[in-house]
Formats: sequence, structure tokens, C-alpha cells
Amino acid sequence: MEAALNSPFGRTLLGPTGLTIGRVADNQLVISDPQSSGHHAEIRAEGQGYSITDLGSTNGTFVNEQRLTANVPRSLNAGDVIRIGDTKFTYEVSGVSAFDPTVYANPSQGSTPGYQPTVAAPPPYTDYGAGGQQGYQPPPPPQAPASAYPQQGYQQPPPPAYPVYPPPPSQQAYAPPAGQPGYPGYAAPVAPQRGSRRGLWIALSIIGGVVLLGCIGCGVLVFAVGLAASTPTKTLDTFCTALENKDYHTAYSQFSSKYQAGQSESAFTSVVSSVTSCTHSSPTESGSSATASLTLVNSSGQTENDMLTLIQDSNSVWKIDSAQTR
Repeated sequence: MEAALNSPFGRTLLGPTGLTIGRVADNQLVISDPQSSGHHAEIRAEGQGYSITDLGSTNGTFVNEQRLTANVPRSLNAGDVIRIGDTKFTYEVSGVSAFDPTVYANPSQGSTPGYQPTVAAPPPYTDYGAGGQQGYQPPPPPQAPASAYPQQGYQQPPPPAYPVYPPPPSQQAYAPPAGQPGYPGYAAPVAPQRGSRRGLWIALSIIGGVVLLGCIGCGVLVFAVGLAASTPTKTLDTFCTALENKDYHTAYSQFSSKYQAGQSESAFTSVVSSVTSCTHSSPTESGSSATASLTLVNSSGQTENDMLTLIQDSNSVWKIDSAQTR
């Protein structure tokens, strides 16, 4: 008989000497499971097989998920699963006979069995010609007699013929009686139409025109409100808020097209990237232009005072047109 443990570490053969399992290096089988003890369990030869003993481990040793009593051996059977922490071992035995040994009723009789073994009966002798007994063969089932009147498949009768009636007079084309000439200028009546689609298209066109006019009116209203809302103060407020929020694109869009032609957005961003505070005075308007002072404070605490000039562009929107450092 050959016994072994199968585990994630491989196959470990069991010999006549004991096999200790644990985390320290002096064990025959060292495992790194964090729930195992230094000397966790021991497997020893016992009779014709092996037994396992828990050596007083902290987290216990389990066989088929049943915890062992510390320091009490437990016999192992083929197929048992040993678990230490999260590590599992399967106890396998090879070279074991597939048949159980003979059991004697009275051991004192030595090697003579106490009961006679059951002998299977020989197969039935089928040599009929030699006078032996032939195995019984059941007779074939009787065949049903052929019917004198064969059944035919059901044929569905054809549907009854219904008389064909002529269409009503309103749908008939008028024809003169036979032998009489037709009436001049006569034409077959035309079936009335259910309605023309012309009225539907007219209604849809009217609705579309109303919707288009409404959209144009809304756009004009929004544009007028936007023009009325544009003031030098609001332009400067937007500029300062954008600088403090690091929204340099919005701040740059408050400049006029002439100012933007003289300085790119990237150059403007590099100049004002350190600005932490932006304030302005109340603008002084004079027709389509205005002036105001601007105070900028950078991250180093340095202050810069500028004089700004604002103008109204072609859309009457106020834009910053120039800046001079004072």
C-alpha cells in the first residue's frame, strides 16, 4: 500500500516515520499559511494505514470539515480532505484491493469459510436435438386480421357554391340597351374621392409659417435683450471674474478684435496666469466709449494698476479696446 498527500505544494509520499506539518523550517512539510501554527499537526503510520494528530494548534486541524480534538489521533481513510487554515490536503491510498477479504463465521476454523459461497446457476441448455431442455421462448404476438373494409382518409367536402350577385347600381357603368346607339357625350361616372390632400398641405404650411415667425421673433427678442444687457460695468465684471477663476479664454473674449489682433490668447494667458485678484473702478462713459481703472494682484502680492478704454463693437457690445499701465 502506498499513501500520499496531494496539496497545492505537490504530492507528498508518506513513509513509516512521522510527518510533521507547520510553518517553522524544522517540519517535514513546511506550509506558509498564515493560520497555521509553528508545529501544527503530525501524520504517523498506524497499523495498515495512517492517523493524524493536531499538536495543539491555535486555529485547529480539520478532517472533512470536522475539527480534531488536540493531541487525539484520528485514523485517515482514502479520500479524506485535511484542511489547515486555507490549505487543503487530500489523503490518497494506492495498491488497495478492490474486494473485501473473506469473513469467517468462526475464527477457530482457520481458513475454512463458515458459509458456502453463492454459485451462479449455469445458463439454460439449448441443444434441443440432444434431448436437453430448451430455454422458453415466448410466442410472437398475434397479428390483427386485415379488415375487409379498408378505411380511407377523410376527404373534406368542397365548399358550397354561392351565387354571384351583380354590384349595386351606383357602382355599375351605364350602358344603353342592346340595339340602341349610345348617348353622345356620355361618360362613365367617376367614383367620388375621399378627400383632397390639398387642404392638409395648406394647413401644415400655415402652421410651419407661424412657428418660423415665432422663432424669428424670439431670436430678435433675445438679441435685443442681450444688447440692452451689455454695459461697460458688466464687461469688466466678466473679465475680472474669469481671471480669478483661471478662465482665461472668457477673459480674452472680452477684448475687442483690434486688441486681439495685437496680442494672441496664449501670450495673454502667460502674462495673467499668476493673477489672484482683479478689481475695477466704476466706468466713465462718453458716447460709444468708456474708461475705467483696473487693479491686478498676483500670487507674489505685487499690484498692477492699469487704465482701460472700452468701446462698443459693431453689435453694440462693450469690449476692452486698450490697456495702459500707470
